[in-house]
Amino acid sequence: MKKIKTVDSIGHVLCHDITQIIRGEFKGRVFEKGHIVKKEDIKLLLSLGKDNLYV
Repeated sequence: MKKIKTVDSIGHVLCHDITQIIRGEFKGRVFEKGHIVKKEDIKLLLSLGKDNLYV
């Protein structure tokens, strides 16, 4: 397991779940442990405040 910048995480496997919380609307996992990060995932991860990930 290592900590890397989100923008450099394409092709790596997440070591943890990532939860999104939208007050009064939604709370749940958007990415599960074991998910392989794709290019299209980066924008959402950054919008969730995930500047670094453990892979």
